[in-house]
Amino acid sequence: MKKESITKRKIKRIALALFNENDTFSITTNHIAKSGKISTGNLYYHYKNKEDIIIDIYEDMIEKFEELNSFEIILNSDSPLEELSKIYDIYLDIFWEYRFIMRDSSVLITTLPKFKEIFIQRQNLRVSQIKQLIEYLIFKEIFRKMSEDEILLYAKLNWFISTYWQNFISINEVITKESFKEAKDVIFKININPFLK
Repeated sequence: MKKESITKRKIKRIALALFNENDTFSITTNHIAKSGKISTGNLYYHYKNKEDIIIDIYEDMIEKFEELNSFEIILNSDSPLEELSKIYDIYLDIFWEYRFIMRDSSVLITTLPKFKEIFIQRQNLRVSQIKQLIEYLIFKEIFRKMSEDEILLYAKLNWFISTYWQNFISINEVITKESFKEAKDVIFKININPFLK
């Protein structure tokens, strides 16, 4: 857990609420300062700009995922699919808490170089972990056999659905916790069940 000042935590809490409820790009550091009753000078003491706030919030989200040790837990479970289902529910809660990140990820990637760098690192790591999980499920004869190419495509598709589902939903409707749960339904009904032995 990062050590940080009360003010820094407050700035992030206020920014997260504003980003989640509004278009990320319409929110300025002035909006954040005013909403938190913090002077702009105090905000700029802690953060150079809005990008730094977004990156710090994104790193908080990553830390929450890392603390779960989800892949290790699943790989060491006697019931890996049940464990995956339980962990996915926790994932959905985290995605909901930080929903602006996935909702606006495409634009954040194109406009914030540091965000793009971290996002790509996380993407590569997650695809690799999902691939390892699929290989484990095949080894345990829970999944049918697949070629290496199929496994990699399957891992990428799972990452894609988890990451971009709310981006897709937000085009036509307001994102809700229920719409997050649809992503889990898609993954389990369309992208897991057909591969079971």
